[in-house]
Amino acid sequence: MRKFKTNSDTRKNVTTLAFLSLAVGVLLILRFGQLMINKTVNNIDLVEYGQNNDMGSSITEARRGTIFDQNGQPIAMDTTSYSMYAVLNSSWDDNEVVDTDYTARVLSNYLDLTQDEILTILLNPDANQVEFGEAGKNITPDTKTLIDNENLPGIKFDSQVKRQYVNDYFASHLIGYAVTEFDEELNTTVLKGQIGIESGLDGRLSGIDQYKTNLDNNIQADYLSGDDVYLTLDSRLQNFMEDLLDINYKRYQPEEVSAYLVEVETGRLLTAAQRPSFNLNTREGIEQKWTNMLVEEAFEPGSTIKILTLATSYDLGLYQPSETFMSGEVAVYDQIVRDYNLYGWGEITFDEGLSRSSNVGVVKLVERMGEDKWVQVLEELGFGKSTQSGLPNETEGSLQFDNPVSKIMSSFGQGFAASPIQLLQAYTTIGNDGKQMKIQYIDRMKSSQNTFESEVLGQPITEEAADHVLGLMVNTVEESYGTAQDFKNQTVNIAAKTGTAQIADPNGNGYLTGDYDYYFSVVAFFPAEDPEFMLYISMKQPNNPQGRTGSQILSEIFHPFVENVMINQ
Repeated sequence: MRKFKTNSDTRKNVTTLAFLSLAVGVLLILRFGQLMINKTVNNIDLVEYGQNNDMGSSITEARRGTIFDQNGQPIAMDTTSYSMYAVLNSSWDDNEVVDTDYTARVLSNYLDLTQDEILTILLNPDANQVEFGEAGKNITPDTKTLIDNENLPGIKFDSQVKRQYVNDYFASHLIGYAVTEFDEELNTTVLKGQIGIESGLDGRLSGIDQYKTNLDNNIQADYLSGDDVYLTLDSRLQNFMEDLLDINYKRYQPEEVSAYLVEVETGRLLTAAQRPSFNLNTREGIEQKWTNMLVEEAFEPGSTIKILTLATSYDLGLYQPSETFMSGEVAVYDQIVRDYNLYGWGEITFDEGLSRSSNVGVVKLVERMGEDKWVQVLEELGFGKSTQSGLPNETEGSLQFDNPVSKIMSSFGQGFAASPIQLLQAYTTIGNDGKQMKIQYIDRMKSSQNTFESEVLGQPITEEAADHVLGLMVNTVEESYGTAQDFKNQTVNIAAKTGTAQIADPNGNGYLTGDYDYYFSVVAFFPAEDPEFMLYISMKQPNNPQGRTGSQILSEIFHPFVENVMINQ
């Protein structure tokens, strides 16, 4: 028979509950009072802990911005990976490895370790907790889920966010890389860019710039998220160029080789590749070369600069297209400047002199112009100063001359140093009706609604002069006397100019004298009748030339790439 409580029992229970509630309430009031007054608990400063914890959690959970190409193909992104460990002896809970044989057998299906190797790790008598070496690191989320579904007691995971690059080799020095570092100011670990775009745009990609701005302006900054960045690079063309440079680099073993494709009318950088390069994910090979050649390395450009010398001279009316000069050699103060074949081609026109790459022809034009005026032209074209690319460690090159002979020799690309990005910006004038375009590699930011806007830096050359020189560059490819015949293409008409620049002797005065101790280069516009693209390739000192000229070696990169560009339009 069920027994019901009496009224007396009920009153007793109510009285007891009321007393307990009052006691708990008093304790809570006292506890909150202690916290409000002392702001500490267990010797921890709650104010400092709260600030650090809020900031740390928001940053730790934040995503670094993804880097995309112009078509939205991912280049660099955050991924979560896991490190696995096993609890062998737990004093704080019962979740420890129970059956070592079974656990080893199951885990051998997922790790690059044998069952016996895993069992040896699990039977460590001196450890409460063990890891599984490299085999237990960088475990993917899918693999972690599969292991979790095995319900193995004592098997646990730590997560970490790392930067993942879709292609191991993809404009590596331009893209750069990011690694996890501890930020003392933010008091947490963050992914921090080291070189290239990852470094130059680190504040935007990480979100730290906006986070700190909000804090400085007393705006709620409870979450940190990076900005996605879309580049002007085209993944299809970039990957194709990477493959071509790889073949060329292994076959001819140059000290270095680089190639850049630019959309002429906009200045958009479509490809940027170099060798030596490095693996973006493992950093293998980075010790061979840390510098981003596009902006960090300057060299004497050689005869490609002659297209600017002739265009400027034509603009200033310093010669007539039918006017001739005697090639071969010319006295410049106390020195003799010779054409590359030492004896010249007799009396030829200045226009033909460009196609034959005559040093004497451009020297005579600069003498008419005045050496100081020519240096001024180089300055106006952007040499000797930063392009403000936004990339780390950009060099200004060198436009400092210690004698008048060097000023005149700069007419054919010796005596001063320029970076590839400076050359690209200057050369856009020839393919773009005289307008000089800023070379840009950022298409847009996700946080901004603004799309890419081209930037005209000026018009240092008239449209007439640019068109005239462009036609001479076609002759350089098409005529039997042209020095760029190796770049005649069956798919599209090419306007090109080659360069063979001496290399300063690093151990003393003067230049190196070996047969292949040169910077070989070519700048080309195509289609020649209405240029859409500019391609610039340079190569330093091929160590295994196999009897081929510099132009012949470069043409092996040039032709398949140009054809690929035209196919992918």
